[in-house]
Amino acid sequence: MALNTIVLDGATLMPAGVDAVARHGAAVELAPTARARNEAAREAIDAMLARGAPLYGATTGVGALRDRTIGDADRERFQWNLLRSHAVSAGRPLAPELVRAGMVVRANQLGAGGAGVAPTLLDALITALNAGVTPVTREFGSLGTGDLPALAEIALALLGEGQVWRGRELVDAPAPAQLPRLGLRDALGFMSSNAVTAGHAALLSVEARRLQGRWLEVAALSFEALDADPGVLDERVQAARGGRGQAEVARRLRVLLAGATFEPRGPDRLVQDPYPFRVLPQVDGVGRDALDRLDEVLARELNARPENALIDDGRALPTGNFHAADLAAGLDAVRAAFAHSASLIAGRVSAILDPRMSGLSPFLAADPGPDSGHMMLEYTAQATAVEIRSLATPMAVQSVWASLGVESHASLAATAASRTAEMLRAMDVLVATELVVAVRALGVAARIPGGAGTRALFDAAANALPGGTEDRAFGHDVEAARRLLRGSFSTA
Repeated sequence: MALNTIVLDGATLMPAGVDAVARHGAAVELAPTARARNEAAREAIDAMLARGAPLYGATTGVGALRDRTIGDADRERFQWNLLRSHAVSAGRPLAPELVRAGMVVRANQLGAGGAGVAPTLLDALITALNAGVTPVTREFGSLGTGDLPALAEIALALLGEGQVWRGRELVDAPAPAQLPRLGLRDALGFMSSNAVTAGHAALLSVEARRLQGRWLEVAALSFEALDADPGVLDERVQAARGGRGQAEVARRLRVLLAGATFEPRGPDRLVQDPYPFRVLPQVDGVGRDALDRLDEVLARELNARPENALIDDGRALPTGNFHAADLAAGLDAVRAAFAHSASLIAGRVSAILDPRMSGLSPFLAADPGPDSGHMMLEYTAQATAVEIRSLATPMAVQSVWASLGVESHASLAATAASRTAEMLRAMDVLVATELVVAVRALGVAARIPGGAGTRALFDAAANALPGGTEDRAFGHDVEAARRLLRGSFSTA
């Protein structure tokens, strides 16, 4: 459910608020304290320029051109040139929700008071968000040391240049009713941020938590489908190691399985279950911990003053706060953790399809031999898990050299975010595949799950998935399961 209005105070924005605005159409309102902080920084800039103090991005060039002085006659033109020359994103257009996420983050950061942009420019950003005017920016261009191309294009669209989305069409940016006048440090003041990447990461955090919640529900159903030993979920087992995420995952599975009964079957399952069941809390708990860590980073980034130079206490301070290494590392950690979980999910699919583990027919086929059953869904699961693991490579192994060597390091946080988005799309398919197999196993065994949460999921799946045990194109079943898992049904 969308929140009606998100108040941007430059201090308390969280991923859920970004999601509410970007995906669900919540309105935004700039808090008076945020407006006052931006105006105070603006007055400090005016005072510095009036007394002839040098100011990076106003009286000097930027990057490797920082040693070039911008004369009085060129300063206004320089601001326009800076925006236009930096508006160079390329590739496919970013989804409008990603751009909106960046816009709301940047508006909030400007309200933290480190940039001092023209109040009319900040107002134009708020107005565009509330009017649903979404500038077009594209996938390539950010190195994670400032989303310079994307933010330049957003600023230009607010000024009537470039393109915006109208529904699903790209149209020319409308001329504003009152054209904001660029101040003499507004271009860099607006662009000096990783707001688009931080906004994307906020959406990914919300989506990853939703997805992990769903895959734990499906994993619980697989526990019942295989009659796996729930003893591995015992609270004492988790306390023996002390991992917070591990304990939370085990607790959630105990809730989902409350009321279920287990009678292990299969000659190879007399002692202990295979790893995809036995180490589930330990492995999936790492993902929970990684998401908690990412949200800690986001709590800072969404409310940061990332500008270079930073306007503070009447001075312009050189900073590296635009560097998003912490954000890139947080996203990398989530991908690494989820890659481990993907291997477990694929392993559970294989275990359920193995008659030595399940005590059921090979591949859950109605008539093994003439019927192949879910043989190929194991391929689907394993291929998807391979794709997920291939996306887990951390950005720290990459390097860049830019701006004549002045900018010889980058976080590549934007690339980390796009890789994380690709991984979540693949995880969506993998979890749906496990659901199809678990539901089929319960049907072949003629069992109804007894867990409070697993029964709710099973009933929802029974209504959503095609019936029957005949061989068919099971890809349609996976798509139906994927739609179901993205829905709003509750397992409590």
